Amino acid sequence: MQRLQSRPPRAWRMVVCALAGMMIGLSAGAQSYPARPIKLVVAFPAGGTTDIVARIVAEHASRRLGQQIIVENRPGAGGNIGTQTVAKAAPDGYTLSLCTIGTCAINLSMYANPGYDIEKDFVPVGLIGDVSNVLAVNPKVPAKTVKELVALAKAQPNKLSYGSSGFGSSPHLSGELLKAMAGVEIVHVPYKGSAPAIIDLRGGQIDMFFDNAPSILPHVKAGALKALATTGSKRSTALPDVPTMEQAGFPGFVIEPWWGVIAPAKTPPAVIAKLNTTINEVIKDRAVLKRFEEIDLMPWGGTPQRMAELIKTENARWGKLVRERNIKAE
Repeated sequence: MQRLQSRPPRAWRMVVCALAGMMIGLSAGAQSYPARPIKLVVAFPAGGTTDIVARIVAEHASRRLGQQIIVENRPGAGGNIGTQTVAKAAPDGYTLSLCTIGTCAINLSMYANPGYDIEKDFVPVGLIGDVSNVLAVNPKVPAKTVKELVALAKAQPNKLSYGSSGFGSSPHLSGELLKAMAGVEIVHVPYKGSAPAIIDLRGGQIDMFFDNAPSILPHVKAGALKALATTGSKRSTALPDVPTMEQAGFPGFVIEPWWGVIAPAKTPPAVIAKLNTTINEVIKDRAVLKRFEEIDLMPWGGTPQRMAELIKTENARWGKLVRERNIKAE
């Protein structure tokens, strides 16, 4: 006669019920997310490329999520201040950070203590896209090509100056790479973002600036600044007559700043998945693609894992340059 199975011990039944309740709670939480507005922290001033990208994505993601995504600018220390605030935020999906090549890669080697650990304090959400930098000069600078600019810098060591959107930013490292490859000495003038640097470039307080394409293109097209080259792997569609740095005689000079979204570590996987899906949908939207084309941004997308791999690769690449050039934030 087959023996009847005994009922599970009461304690075991209680554990199973508790686990089931947790799973139901997690599922319900993911389905109801977001239940209130989301804050997207931009660690740079308004008006720069990072701010422009954030607001485009926030506007269209808000419509899909049914809740407003509020962009909050928290500039300072090359993006470290704003990024630190998100690292300390509750891991509930309601405080996010727009990750840049600086805050998620370069700063980790540039600063002795940026105030956060990108791998331990954050989880990747998704990639948005990349742009090239544009080497622009004040029209009064007597150089029409990169070759002429380098000759001018060699003839007057430490007289010419280049601006950046802060220590550790891609404009900063672009200038350092030019110094290394061309063998010139030019003075670095850091700013808290692109917007104030552009103001001084137009006013002649600095001579040159490797700025992200979206924020400097309007000034180039208006004739207020002169573009000598771009740092992309191919020519910019917005500036087809302007050569790349490689075409200007600097093989391997390719810098393509990128953006993505990160969240505090331990943010629920279901929330990350929903945000990732939303980002991938947003960057395929026709209206968004049109805006991206206007600012010369190439959309990427993909999984959080793809973003994690990019962060790891970029950390290795820029860490090498920072160590070789002994570049430190001041």
